Amino acid sequence: MNAKFMVSTNERLSALFDGVIAIAITLLVLELKLPDAQGDGAEILLYDALKAQIPEIVAWLISFIMIARIWQEQHIIWVYISGCDRWSIILTFCLLAACSLIPFGSNLVGQYPNSPFVVLIFSVLMVVNGLLVAALAAYVIRNDHLHRERGQVIILKNRVIYLTTVIPAVGAFAVFLAYKQHSLVGISGWLIEPLALFVYHQLKGNVKT
Repeated sequence: MNAKFMVSTNERLSALFDGVIAIAITLLVLELKLPDAQGDGAEILLYDALKAQIPEIVAWLISFIMIARIWQEQHIIWVYISGCDRWSIILTFCLLAACSLIPFGSNLVGQYPNSPFVVLIFSVLMVVNGLLVAALAAYVIRNDHLHRERGQVIILKNRVIYLTTVIPAVGAFAVFLAYKQHSLVGISGWLIEPLALFVYHQLKGNVKT
């Protein structure tokens, strides 16, 4: 590592990233409204109210999973770098900006459950997040002064391959389903991403995560 290229250790940036993730998760759950079901036939009213919130619940679940995946991928990068320079900080803030928009995308899905275009917006947002994580990992790969150990670069290379191929493919599949079937079917297509990650690891020989 060449210290003259470094501007800080990664602890503060990692803490900031964790804070933004925590806020994004909190904003997601705030979109779920408590049903107002009182008086005669309260159980039926409650059932109807919860049924009406299915789009919001589906959007919350998928958005939560994807935020968790973004945090996981970012955490993998932090494990293998010893500090931050200016460009790694800039890329991380770009990722934070994209990640902070996920609750907005989730809210769109909940408010317009019959719109395939909303699924397109949500999917583009998810793909942008994935590509920004890949860009950060690729930057770390190309700059030796950020590495803890050079031999660990192969792990980051596998992350870049996954994030730039599988994530866009899942997004395209979700949009295809939204336009051919229904928007909720389309948004649910993102649920295959964790499965795709597992299959990818198996094909890569159980690459360390």
